[in-house]
Amino acid sequence: MATTYTLEQVRQHSKKDDLWIVVHNKVYDITKYLEEHPGGTAVLHDVAGTDATEAFEEIGHSEEARESLEAFYIGNLPETEQAEAVDVYRPQFEHVSQVAAIIPDRKRAAGFPRLVNAIVKIGLAGALGVAAYRGYRNGFAALKSVSAGRYLTWLQSSHGASGSSGSFWSGFGLASITQLSLTTGLVMWISTKLDVHEEFTHHKPYRPLRRDAIILRKPGKPVKAAKTPPLDPQKWRKFRLASKDHVSPNVYRFVFALPHADDVLGLPTGQHISLRATINGQSVSRSYTPVSNNTDLGRIELLIKVYNQGLMTKHLESMSIGDEIEIRGPKGAMKYSRSYAKHIGMIAGGTGITPMYQVIRAAMEDPEDRTSISLLYANNTEEDILLREELDALAKRHPEKFKVHYVLSSPSDTWRGSKGFVTVDLIKEHLHAAAEEAKVLLCGPPPMINAMKKGLVGLGFQEPGAFARATDQVFVF
Repeated sequence: MATTYTLEQVRQHSKKDDLWIVVHNKVYDITKYLEEHPGGTAVLHDVAGTDATEAFEEIGHSEEARESLEAFYIGNLPETEQAEAVDVYRPQFEHVSQVAAIIPDRKRAAGFPRLVNAIVKIGLAGALGVAAYRGYRNGFAALKSVSAGRYLTWLQSSHGASGSSGSFWSGFGLASITQLSLTTGLVMWISTKLDVHEEFTHHKPYRPLRRDAIILRKPGKPVKAAKTPPLDPQKWRKFRLASKDHVSPNVYRFVFALPHADDVLGLPTGQHISLRATINGQSVSRSYTPVSNNTDLGRIELLIKVYNQGLMTKHLESMSIGDEIEIRGPKGAMKYSRSYAKHIGMIAGGTGITPMYQVIRAAMEDPEDRTSISLLYANNTEEDILLREELDALAKRHPEKFKVHYVLSSPSDTWRGSKGFVTVDLIKEHLHAAAEEAKVLLCGPPPMINAMKKGLVGLGFQEPGAFARATDQVFVF
């Protein structure tokens, strides 16, 4: 039987070296996970010693995160303190009925037309009988030689103007009945073709499904089946390392090949992927944001800094061309679109430029996107500035939409840009002021992020929560 812990006991474990949380009535000791958390330690400190279920679900954690959490499970809350289950939203689609929206009155529809049809048939039969009788008595030549209008006059004269008036009016009445019968029959036939109250299931399908359907296509161009998306958010798939370039001190550009050269990555702008490998007998996974996007066919391009104590980064550095690694995605709370904000301010440090670059590219390459972006990019030295050529080229090509300002903490004597750290004054000078249509994106080392959040709140921006949401005015990757 699982051990039980009260909420009061959980609250006592809220320190950096002793941190417990509750998720879905289960208690987890995540002390050893703090440094491994992709979102940084500050996020977990904010929910230390509390029931973090709602915050955990709001961030939209992947199955990978849920699996990782189970390794730190230590017990449950007692039944008297267990909360009701937190519903996780999943869209449900209404079943569309194929029953007609308008139900016809079948009794009336069946009875009235039958009665009318019977009358019409009797009338037509009578008319044909009259025509045959008149033809027999007066000769079919008369029918051929006179028009319908003159036929009545001929009928009258052939029987006398006065003595045979009864026969004339008898013939006139029969002719009228004939005309009325024909008109009624024609109207009824037309009405059946224009009946809008009939349900659509009454009619045969216009394009019935057939196994022997013929598909016309040009010779030499076979029809391709729909491709399976390269990425899957739930399943790990293997991808081959196609190239590895050393671009700056401790930073590599890794390119992994998609299954086909014309494959589209299918990663929403602003989201990231997870990499997994077995290292020293241990399964290790980390999240990274590609600098490539859906216009870069057949490839996943990552810009990663290698740390001496980083299990995954050291493993990537040791990989040879042709080696494989497991990847799955997309994941993350951010999904950039044209309507995201009118003005975007960005503050990045080091490799924190990767998600920013993804958003910048999307906005600049879309001629319909009118978003203006200002970037403050902090590094130690000029050599540490990643993607500088690409950023400068975009700023030159789109001066009305994109501006970049570099800040170095340890610059050379020849450096003419800003020196030191990103300050509130630099934010006020280069980023748009706090407003409903303005947002700020942050990505970089935790100390830098904490300082930037405080500075932005002081400038009137809304403070972000412990877990990032796409609607945050200050969004932390």
